[in-house]
Amino acid sequence: MNVTRRRFAALAAGSAVAGAGCLGGGDAEGDGNGNGDGDEKGNGNGNGDGSDSGVDEDDLLEIPVIGDPDADVTVTVFEDFGCGHCAIYHTEMFPDIKDAYVDGEQIRYEHRDFPIPVQDEWSYAVASAARSVQDQEGNEAFFEFTGEIFNHWDDGYSYDLIEQVASDFGFDAEQVRADAESVTYRDGLEAERAHGMELGIEGTPWIVVDGDRVEPDTAAIVGAIDEALADD
Repeated sequence: MNVTRRRFAALAAGSAVAGAGCLGGGDAEGDGNGNGDGDEKGNGNGNGDGSDSGVDEDDLLEIPVIGDPDADVTVTVFEDFGCGHCAIYHTEMFPDIKDAYVDGEQIRYEHRDFPIPVQDEWSYAVASAARSVQDQEGNEAFFEFTGEIFNHWDDGYSYDLIEQVASDFGFDAEQVRADAESVTYRDGLEAERAHGMELGIEGTPWIVVDGDRVEPDTAAIVGAIDEALADD
């Protein structure tokens, strides 16, 4: 069942970051706190053509999926954990999309990493922590951790925070912190970034509904999902 008219109105009245986002497409230099071409408030800017990516699919990380893995409609979102616009999307928009479509298993929802990087240190460290959680506990845990860590974006990330969030969920917090500090998954994250560039991803959050890009606006996302569900 699609969202009701009342539910649609509530969703459509929600947050929008249309026309905005963290810009990618190359190597954004930063000092680990979002300074440089990407600032601490998530306004990243990278320049490059990605011409030498040539990604081997075996190098890519396992895609975190929630909802119905076999659903006819797929929503894919490319995100950078250092991106402020991704934090807005994930904290203000994604919960409604999850409630309306994911929890009822109407769609397949995929996360893809695209570290621009907006924040040179945290774009990779937090992503690596999230992948550590995924390897430990699975996809649902990945999204739980991701949702909570994005809630702290505005306060600034730290390794103590990463460990605390993991501990609060009952994960192996020491391992999650260690994987964040050593950026255990960096090679896979770099492959994900290169793959995104090959696909033409230009910034984050980059939202795709059944192969079509959709602006990061609640009404646009809801409309695209409903249209895709109606077609299938």
